[in-house]
Amino acid sequence: MNESASSKSIVASNHIPELDGVRGLAILAVTLYRFSRDIPTDTRLGAVLHDALTLGSRGVELFFVLSGFLITGVLLDAKSSPHRYRNFFARRSLRIFPLYFAALGLFVVILPLILGSRAPFTQATEQQFYLWTYLSNIRMSWMGEWSFGRLDHFWSLAVEEHFYLIWPWIIFTVPDRWLLRVAGIGFAVCAASRIVFAAWSDNDVAPDVFSFFRFDAMLIGAMLVIYRRSQPTTRSPVQSIRFLRILLILSAVATLAVALFNRRLLTTAETAFPFTFAFLIAVVLRPESRSNLARAFRWRWLRSLGKYSYAMYVFQSPLIPLVALLPFSASVFDRFGGDDSIVAHLAYVAFMFVLTYVVALASWHLLEKHCLRLKRYFHSESESRQRFQSHNHR
Repeated sequence: MNESASSKSIVASNHIPELDGVRGLAILAVTLYRFSRDIPTDTRLGAVLHDALTLGSRGVELFFVLSGFLITGVLLDAKSSPHRYRNFFARRSLRIFPLYFAALGLFVVILPLILGSRAPFTQATEQQFYLWTYLSNIRMSWMGEWSFGRLDHFWSLAVEEHFYLIWPWIIFTVPDRWLLRVAGIGFAVCAASRIVFAAWSDNDVAPDVFSFFRFDAMLIGAMLVIYRRSQPTTRSPVQSIRFLRILLILSAVATLAVALFNRRLLTTAETAFPFTFAFLIAVVLRPESRSNLARAFRWRWLRSLGKYSYAMYVFQSPLIPLVALLPFSASVFDRFGGDDSIVAHLAYVAFMFVLTYVVALASWHLLEKHCLRLKRYFHSESESRQRFQSHNHR
């Protein structure tokens, strides 16, 4: 990877406004899906709303693609650092572990002590070993069932953690000229193995949650950033914004067709969606992109969702049974028309969305931002260069 290509490429950084917006879109989609699953489908409007919001579950794939893109960029920046492993794992741990373990302690230790038999996380409490060790998705895959109740969604956090354990070693040991090929082979093997497994097994859970089967989405994000950094300054037609927009439209249409008309199709949608999301990221990050689509990802409210997306994801599902424990929750729901009312369910979605955001905001200010300040003891290479350049320009 030549120096000029590396310097002019967009560094995979959480400080790129558009990427905060992309992350915001992902959590917006997942949160709307999470709280709308009980919308009645006995009317045409209800069925359309249910099907549309159900697509929000694909926000997890967008998180995976974005994670692969960002983490690979960080690793490439740190490749020449003598403390690259220490810095990477320390910084990842400061971002992920404090909130995860604090939330887990609240759900499976503190609340059962306070609520006793009324605690809503019995399944998770009984099998908490797998949660503490990031093995919940392995347990689900082996058993072929969703095993942790309202903490089932932690499977995706386990997948990302497993990727973080493997991918840095590959980035740091494989020569730059081979990285794109290695990522491509890894993507093909992961996707093909999942499709073959889905074709020959009656286990419907493992293709969704087993780490190796889901690495393909993160490897698509990795391939995107590796490809961008390996290109010369002169742009080819393949890199033009018009060509990328065409690819995005075609990919989105094909992916939606697969998702709407054959939801499983041997899990090919689990790969089709990440390709569409990769094209989306490529479009919004092109320097000459001035479309409404690109500007939308710089909206402040969408970037705000992206900033607090981790806590929103962690808390959104557990909040459902916790809110149901409140004595006034049922009566308030009934005021909007009861269980058969679409209006009542939409009001519930809106209320839970706001509540999730407020809880995430509190999590950020009470815990997360204080832990992130410790990152200064483990500088990444890109941050060190930025500090050096800033000092020289004073």
